[in-house]
Amino acid sequence: MIRCLILFLLLCTATIFSQDTIPRYWIGFTDKINSNYTLNNPSGYLSERAILRREKQAILIDSLDLPVSQLYIQSVLAAGDFELWAISKWMNGVIIKTQDTLALDSIVNFTFVESLDKLKSNLKPLADNKFDQELSSKSTLLSIENTPYFPFGLTYMQHHLHGSDVVQNLGFNGQGKHIAILDAGFKNVDQTPALEHLINENRILSTYDFVRKENSVYEDHYHGEAVLSIIAGYEPEYYVGSATKASFHLLISEDVFSETITEEYYWVVAAEYADSAGVDIINTSLGYTTFDDSTTNHTYADMNGHTTIAAKGLNVASSKGILCVTSAGNSGANSWKYISTPADADLGLTVGAVDSNGIRAPFSSQGPSFDGDIKPNVMSVGWNTYYIPPGSSFADQGNGTSFSAPMMTGMVAALWEAMPELTNLELIDLIEEYSHLYEQPDSLMGYGIPNIYQLLLDNSNHQELFNSTTTILNVYPNPFNEELIVLYKSDSDKEIQIKMNSLSGQIFYNINFNVKKGINKLRIFQTNELAIGIYLLSVDNEVIKAVKSK
Repeated sequence: MIRCLILFLLLCTATIFSQDTIPRYWIGFTDKINSNYTLNNPSGYLSERAILRREKQAILIDSLDLPVSQLYIQSVLAAGDFELWAISKWMNGVIIKTQDTLALDSIVNFTFVESLDKLKSNLKPLADNKFDQELSSKSTLLSIENTPYFPFGLTYMQHHLHGSDVVQNLGFNGQGKHIAILDAGFKNVDQTPALEHLINENRILSTYDFVRKENSVYEDHYHGEAVLSIIAGYEPEYYVGSATKASFHLLISEDVFSETITEEYYWVVAAEYADSAGVDIINTSLGYTTFDDSTTNHTYADMNGHTTIAAKGLNVASSKGILCVTSAGNSGANSWKYISTPADADLGLTVGAVDSNGIRAPFSSQGPSFDGDIKPNVMSVGWNTYYIPPGSSFADQGNGTSFSAPMMTGMVAALWEAMPELTNLELIDLIEEYSHLYEQPDSLMGYGIPNIYQLLLDNSNHQELFNSTTTILNVYPNPFNEELIVLYKSDSDKEIQIKMNSLSGQIFYNINFNVKKGINKLRIFQTNELAIGIYLLSVDNEVIKAVKSK
């Protein structure tokens, strides 16, 4: 089975749920004539943030925004032994769970019923483990003493490829942006040290499992936690995600125990929830091509950007002003080789995988979409990408476009924070334009690897941030006692000289440091012999005052 969801080896024992084999059915309705809501009063079904997003991007509220007719829903439920499982206003219908096939036969005769489709059969899955496994687990602990690349630590290279380290050091890290992650589970997010700032600062805005219809998501699959860590993980000097100040909705749309087209409907329902909650960005590290029931399989011809349920849903989400970032898939080296859905969607930003040197990962799914659109749109680091496993204090490396998508999602959040005047589609256009293959895109890497620092430099209204010649960014603690920390920004790999002089010119301290391009954290030791007083600290000829306190 071709999958593009899970991209690394199982890190911990997943909580076991009983498999629910009762079939699901999609019932599509003809209209929304009997809806209890109107276009003139959107606050009845959309949050203030959702309405403001539409207003800001000049998007009209239309019939897709209206909830499904309650009259139609109640009429269906009254017709048989049916359990309402999900409602989709964009697709205008419901998912029901039932074994009452006799009553189903009568529903097709209702005048307001347009379609009835079986989504999930009681067939057993084709395989016990539906997830691709492409990682040899290994732990890496980076020393935080005298480390360069502050504060990124071991994540520096996966940021530096895009210049996103510079963008974050300019102060843009997704603050104020709301991101929905649609995934398979978020195991131990509440027990992972690098994510505790999200809990402490109330930046996990909501959680919901659309597969099991419950709020709890922290005991489920680990994949979404890894995705979240790539965006939001924060252990300064050791690990930094791509948008550490963003806020999140953690939503489960993936059923890990089976592979059915139902999951595409769950994705749409979750995306509708995210839209109504007012999110700015949706990250999808999921993809679909074939299913346990082969009669429902997609073909490459279906990957035309607007045929599958998932692609239709993503296009609607984008039309509502949400920027949708999607993993391309991990099928580049097998017989399918093409992108999956919703990576094919016309209006999405589809992300393939490279390593931190910009070399394309062989497993990264290829384009174009069946109708010839450039897919993947861009590339990011999804090969030997650092992430934080559930509940762990240490980083591992993983492979897959499930990792390159959240890398790009965080960069999108940072750019949109810096340039809030852009629409979602304008931002996608700029990201493509500032990618290294923009003039000659291809089916393997699309427009290539974006340089988001250059994009920001050329297009933002923050020119004052780019003109600073200061190299000493901070010195602390000041006053100091036993040691002094210097944050030093270097324009290249080089050796610098650090001096500590008295006001009268007497030299007390003189040492050379090798620094790397970027921000370096330099620790000055052996200051115990200095008397209390004011000293002049010189770092590569830039001088500031430092006070010895005791």
